[in-house]
Amino acid sequence: MTEDESMGAFYRDVRDARTEKRRSLGRECPQCHILRPKTNASILLPGQRCKVDGYRDPRLRLDQGAQS
Repeated sequence: MTEDESMGAFYRDVRDARTEKRRSLGRECPQCHILRPKTNASILLPGQRCKVDGYRDPRLRLDQGAQS
C-alpha cells in the first residue's frame, strides 16, 4: 500500500467515525424548525452551537463529561 492509499484510508475512517457519531448522538436544531421550517435542520452534537441561528445544544459536551 502506498502512502497516498494509506492516507486515503485514514481519512475515510475519520469521516466514517464522524458520520457514526452524528448518527448516534446528533439531534436536529429546534430553532431551525421554528425559524426556517422548509429547510433541513442542522444536526447538533452535545454542546455544539448552530451556525445558522446561534442555538446551543444544552447537553453536556462529550469531552467535558470525561473531565468531571
